[in-house]
Parts: sequence; C-alpha cells; structure tokens
Amino acid sequence: FCFESITMKTEQETILVTGATGTLGSEVVKQLSSVTPAVNIKAGVHSAQNIKKDGDRVEVALIDYNKPETLKEALSQVDKLFLLTPDVPNAPELASNLVSEARKAGIRHIVKQSVMGADLEADVGTFRLHRQAEKIIEQSEIPFTFLRPNEFMQNFVNFHSPSIKSNNAFYRPLEDAKVSLVDVRDIAAVAVKSLTDDKYNNKTYLITGPEALSYHQVADILSNATGKKISYVNISEEEARAAMKEMGMNDWTISELADYFRKRNASEVSSAVEEVTGKKPISFSQFAKDYAEAFR
Repeated sequence: FCFESITMKTEQETILVTGATGTLGSEVVKQLSSVTPAVNIKAGVHSAQNIKKDGDRVEVALIDYNKPETLKEALSQVDKLFLLTPDVPNAPELASNLVSEARKAGIRHIVKQSVMGADLEADVGTFRLHRQAEKIIEQSEIPFTFLRPNEFMQNFVNFHSPSIKSNNAFYRPLEDAKVSLVDVRDIAAVAVKSLTDDKYNNKTYLITGPEALSYHQVADILSNATGKKISYVNISEEEARAAMKEMGMNDWTISELADYFRKRNASEVSSAVEEVTGKKPISFSQFAKDYAEAFR
C-alpha cells in the first residue's frame, strides 16, 4: 500500500494572485477560495495592511516589483500565477522581472490581466505597454492566458459614487460613445477557470459585458436601481484633466486616460464570459441592483 501515491493525488496546487487588494485581484482571491478541488492561494500585496483573508487557504506574500528578492520569495512553492501589474510607464520591465523569476521557479501557467485594445501599434500608450508585457510572457514559453477586459462596471463605485451621492451626477468626456462595460465578477470567473483548467492555455480572451451602452443609458439604469434621478454630464477633456489632477493622479496617468477617452473604440461585445464560464455575463442592470446602496 503506497502512501506516496495518495499524497500525490491529493496535493493542492498553489496559485499566486498579484494585486490581491485591488478591485479585480481581491475578487480573484475570493472566487479561488471556493473552487473544487481546493487550491492554496498566495495573495501578493505591496502592503499587508489591507488584505482580507478568505479562509485558511490564503497566505499573504509581500511583493515589490523592483526588488527581485521579494519576487523570488513570493513565487516559492507556487504552481500558477495571476499577473496584474500597475499601469506605470515601466510596466513591461516590471512584468519582465516577474516572468524571469517565474521561469526560475518553474511556474506552469500565467494568467495575465491585460486590456481591451492591447496592441503594439495602438494609439494609447497603456495598450502598447500591455501588449509588450504579453510578448514577454509569450517569449518565456510559459503557458499563458491573456484576459483583455473592457472598462469595469465597478469603476462607477470606485470613482463616480461620491459625485452621484452628492450631485446625483457623474462626469466623463465621452459624449454619446457606447461602451460594453464588464463586471469584475465575470472577469474573475474567467480568470479562475483559466487558472484551474489547462484547456484555456495559450488563449486570449476579449472580455466584455452583454451589451454596449451609452453613458446616458447607464445614468437611466442607475436611476431606476436607486430610485433617484442620476444624470450623465458630458465634460470637455480639459475639465476631465483638471478633475483627475484634483484626485491626485500623476501627469502620466492623466495623459494616458485622456488618450484612452479620446481614441478608444470600446463598443465591441464578445461572448468570452459565456464561452469560458458557461454563464451569461452580468448586465449593467444587475450590477446596478447589486451595488445600489453605493450610489444612494
């Protein structure tokens, strides 16, 4: 009777989730915590103060992308990696540092959060940076899955809820453009499937919600969900830049976001969520009902 064979069969995989305190990373940790068969989770964070541990299977790992020794420690005894790097000018360099350590650690799969529109020839700098990071992963020969989501529905909670609460309005320089907003819970569900099933290896998914909406339509949906009249106010790019500056954003981020608003075409709708998870993507109406209290 061989105990070793039983140990091998029941041994749990360990998955490192970087950016684990962020909007998407925290949802990936949450959903990984309830998968069957169970996995061990390392929550990669810049600071341990904000991490919420979901059960005993979550271990906190401190990561500083500029310090290779922290990457080596975080990747120790890890099988798979959910890679989320900050939007900064040297993002490809940060990704390169992590991928280099991942190769040394024998990581078997990288799921990278990229962005809709990632392309080396893109007009928006952030889109080029994400594609550069993707190329680094491709060249590493580690199996990968690239997730390219559209704008998060949860951005309305993170960025627009204060003005909705105080002024019953949100402000963007987008005129009548339509956007296929996607719920972070759906992106995380695709990430979890990709991390726990090899059939998604070496694939790229454009991840959107079920429909493209104008921000006037978004305002109507939020109004219905909250029971109060909420308006979308179109503002100029100059006003948007001033508002972002007031929020404390740096000049590089402001320029990137201004380019993003001006040049993107974000109305495409994909079927990736349903293809991968077997469930239809969450509608903005459902999101608005679920998060209504954040806007009241």
